[in-house]
Amino acid sequence: MKTITRVLTLLLFITTSDASAVCEPKDVQGNSNDWIVLQETPLGCWTDFISKEGEQVHILSLSFLQDMSMFTLNISALNRSVLILTSTSKQSITILISNNSDVQIYVTNGTSITFFKPKNDGKPLETRNAPYTREDSELLKWANNSFGGVTSYTTAQNPQIITFTGIKGTGLPSICDLQPEVPTHKPLIDLNAVMPTSHLKSCYNKQSAEDLHVINIPDNVTIRHVSLKLLSVSKVVLRGPPNTTWEIPSDYSFQYLTNNPVIFQGLKLPSRNELSDDVEGLMQKVFSHFNTTSVSSYTEIRLNTSAVKLRITSNKSTPVVTPAEVSVPTSSPTSSIVHMEMQLFSSPDYRSPLDSSSKVQSDKRLYAEIQILNQMLGPISFTIRVSRCWARSVSVVRNMPYKEETCHGKDCPKRLSFSLEDLQDLPSSSWDIECTARVCYDQFCLNETQVKRNLQVITSFIPNTNTCFEFGLSAVLGVAFGGFLIGVLLTGALWFIKIRTGPAGALDMRSTAAELSVFSLSGCPCGLSKRQPVSTRTSPSENSSANASIGSTQSTPTSSMA
Repeated sequence: MKTITRVLTLLLFITTSDASAVCEPKDVQGNSNDWIVLQETPLGCWTDFISKEGEQVHILSLSFLQDMSMFTLNISALNRSVLILTSTSKQSITILISNNSDVQIYVTNGTSITFFKPKNDGKPLETRNAPYTREDSELLKWANNSFGGVTSYTTAQNPQIITFTGIKGTGLPSICDLQPEVPTHKPLIDLNAVMPTSHLKSCYNKQSAEDLHVINIPDNVTIRHVSLKLLSVSKVVLRGPPNTTWEIPSDYSFQYLTNNPVIFQGLKLPSRNELSDDVEGLMQKVFSHFNTTSVSSYTEIRLNTSAVKLRITSNKSTPVVTPAEVSVPTSSPTSSIVHMEMQLFSSPDYRSPLDSSSKVQSDKRLYAEIQILNQMLGPISFTIRVSRCWARSVSVVRNMPYKEETCHGKDCPKRLSFSLEDLQDLPSSSWDIECTARVCYDQFCLNETQVKRNLQVITSFIPNTNTCFEFGLSAVLGVAFGGFLIGVLLTGALWFIKIRTGPAGALDMRSTAAELSVFSLSGCPCGLSKRQPVSTRTSPSENSSANASIGSTQSTPTSSMA
């Protein structure tokens, strides 16, 4: 490590003449300081399982350094249980244990364990054999098949005291699914372990102008999963062995450089970069990529475990945080590291956005633009995929078919256009235009998110250029039949008046019927039949008989019915 430190120091001096670029990594005592906290997170689980016989089933996977192979195991609080002990260490393990007749102890083949009991405990300690497996999942499978399930699986590195306290809490899962965990935070077990301090080295350069942090895990380290929490960090370098995955539950923008896949709240982004674990080669790549000559911090992890939690922050105004205070939140299915917004436009040039008070005619086409608000991670280019769109007003929902519009610029947003014709026959004028979209990188996509904008839609009336009524055949026949009935009824009425009143009641039926006939056919301004001239000649006397012509459309009388 001294050689690496000298190379790093020399490299930084060669790269720049600024003395502030020097950063010499040193051992981190207790694996935490002002800017970094490291926690081991091996695989484990715990459930509410109890077998049909009323037994709990617990598995302890042990690993030790060469000079630390003794610890105290307290199982007095356990009810009827099965305890399976296994270890990947080759040396013999010594366990100080107080006997519990309700606990059956199994030891896997190839695991060398010597038990010591208190002198006043005269009962013999019996153990049974379990098959040896290299993989945690294989031992878990054997226990499931043998006992019907597993209550807990705990991986303990360098334990000093392990005390089982019993199942606590409610709502536990029934199936033991191995996940990275912090054993010291497990509710059913108290684990006091020694965390080696020689596996974490780090340094911080307060004089650096760049907020740039470098994390290096050499290729010979067994870490394959890192849960990384970043606080107020704008740039980070993540370098790890092949098949290592970095999971970052972050919701703010930052830039990164890595040679491994990175998971951002469910979205797995592959990497095509090549970064050497050699300090000199790594730093040259970092300085070239970010166009800088210094870094804020450099961290090197050499802890041989499957998974770790790591926290990096600025130490300029941050107090020291102990490992017990660190809590990395789990990702939520509905949360997203990128947020989208939809804007509406009235024209395809996308220059004049519409606000919620803007009014659009229903015969016009509507244009929409969906874009990412916090485009993060400089080298990553996200795309937006839209699955469907609709319009909503109170309880009314209308499907909105859309057309994707082209965009030829760099990092273009998603552009769509809609027809509003389906909304003009509805009484509401205020509509929410909503779309379901998701952010994607290659074939990897985040969960769907809804984006929407409010819009005022005005119904468009299209005037008829033809000022005349257009009668079809049925309309003409209806008018003719109606005129015939009116004529028959009027004729009957006039005959009735004539009979009752005599000659004085006679009327000019021909004139009246003719005028009614003309009126019924002249409703169109253009006219389907022309109105004939009407004579202004009056009757010779009010008491004289009226002359009427029924067989002609002329108003001049030709005969008398008197």
